[in-house]
Amino acid sequence: MRYDKNYPEVYMGYFNYRDPFTDNLENIYQNPVVIPIYHIDQLFNDQAMAAVKRMTEIEGNPDFKEEFESLNAQLTERDQHIFKYFHFIAAQRHVLDELKMKYRDFYELEHTLKQFEAIGYDVSKARETDLVKRKKELLDFQAHLCCRQFA
Repeated sequence: MRYDKNYPEVYMGYFNYRDPFTDNLENIYQNPVVIPIYHIDQLFNDQAMAAVKRMTEIEGNPDFKEEFESLNAQLTERDQHIFKYFHFIAAQRHVLDELKMKYRDFYELEHTLKQFEAIGYDVSKARETDLVKRKKELLDFQAHLCCRQFA
């Protein structure tokens, strides 16, 4: 999704083009939180933004299908590392349940909208308002984990 929204600076614009990782949430949440292998400045940097921008440039162009798929795979792996990073920080700050709830709220609305789209409903208005709001709440909460101490 591409939304022209201002997300916290820590993301360097990454989430203007990417959505938070929500694949297999229930399976992931059955496993213990793991120590991330990357730091935040390794997850959000010029290299990541170059890959995101290149991917958006070549999206839908059959001449660049392989490059697109390769970039998408790389960015999906990065999305997973971002997810793990923030879940680890939330666990350390004793707010993991709150972060999980924000991920679930975002995922459930996203999933519901996809189901409505599949049967032909126009959900563009809900995507532009409700889903953007949930995404912003999630990303704001994560960003605060980087700079704010929780009790």
